[in-house]
Amino acid sequence: MLKSERKQVILEELKQHKIVSLEKLVGLLDTSESTVRRDLDELESENKLRRVHGGAELPHSLQEEETIQEKSVKNLQEKKLIAQRASSLIKEKDVIFVDAGSTTAFLIKELERKDITVVTNSIHHAVQLVDKQIPTVIIGGGVKMTTDASIGGVALNQINQLHFDRAFIGMNGVDEGYFTTPDMEEGAVKRAILENAKQTYVLADSSKLGQSCFAKVAPIKRAIVITSKDHELLSAIKEKTEVIEV
Repeated sequence: MLKSERKQVILEELKQHKIVSLEKLVGLLDTSESTVRRDLDELESENKLRRVHGGAELPHSLQEEETIQEKSVKNLQEKKLIAQRASSLIKEKDVIFVDAGSTTAFLIKELERKDITVVTNSIHHAVQLVDKQIPTVIIGGGVKMTTDASIGGVALNQINQLHFDRAFIGMNGVDEGYFTTPDMEEGAVKRAILENAKQTYVLADSSKLGQSCFAKVAPIKRAIVITSKDHELLSAIKEKTEVIEV
């Protein structure tokens, strides 16, 4: 198969599924992994796709955002490992904030201890925490349907009246300079969480690294990043902040 034909097959597969694995492309194109990687690199340089860990996805606009349902089926094993590492950082009697999101949902599943208090801006997180009989405080405000996050003035006012030992937040974009998210209101909430926590951890699977979104939340030096150890951007991020690799 000619290179132009391979690239067309890759783009058609992405158009249909939005994301495709390297393994699937190797089988589909009946060629070597190194050849597929070169094709993906070329297509990325042409701004026709975005490389992610283990494959590629269609490029996103600055304000585009997947729903919580779409996020919940991506990079599951990686998110689980990140959540397990995050849970190990929680200490006795901690008051922690757990942000809405698909990776933080895995963290909720890891929580078992009853000697902590959890504050969250996610209805679904709160329900699971109550079921586990973990002391829980839920932040009010308008609910953003795509992410299940409480946002707006009410949420900001409540968060700014509290302090947290540790905060665990999700982020859509992590590059060498900033943590970013597509939505300004949700970005303001994440910023407030970060500013009211003694220590903030950003839980970011490898698909978020190198991604930039519309709203800047904070410089990356303001939080510790928990992410996969297998990403080419890690060395640049480590120059600006602490990174915990899983």
